[in-house]
Amino acid sequence: MSRQFIPVGEILKDVLKTRGLGNGDILLQIQRNWASAVGEKIAQRAWPHMLRSGRLTITVDSPAWMSELSMLSPQIIEKINSRLKGRSADGAVSELKFRLGGRTSEKSEKAVSGEKMHSIKKRALSPDEKAAVEAATANIPDGELRLRAGRMLSNSCRRIR
Repeated sequence: MSRQFIPVGEILKDVLKTRGLGNGDILLQIQRNWASAVGEKIAQRAWPHMLRSGRLTITVDSPAWMSELSMLSPQIIEKINSRLKGRSADGAVSELKFRLGGRTSEKSEKAVSGEKMHSIKKRALSPDEKAAVEAATANIPDGELRLRAGRMLSNSCRRIR
């Protein structure tokens, strides 16, 4: 009986899609282009948080901005979709959902530049855990997927203890 090996990257893509999280690459594009799509003033007060089944959840720092952005939803959706690249991204955002939450401008700048944001302190991984995460993700050919899978596994290791 022969075994057929499936690349880890393919398994992760399928798992993410079945959980409604298969739009990670599109969300990343939205986050990177957020300030240019909505303007600096809005980008300082609101941030795209999650994309699931065409619904983009945006974290807003005040109820007043939540109300203002709700009224601007059609224009924001149009601007976001016009900046997305690739056929699979066409019309990716069909609805906006807003949630209240704070974010400092320092975190905003880090997120826009692609740096990691940490909202809670987590314990450091042991050298053995780091090696296990690296070994588990080493054969994923897609660099972005490999990075995301590594983060997911690292976060999982931090929570197990």
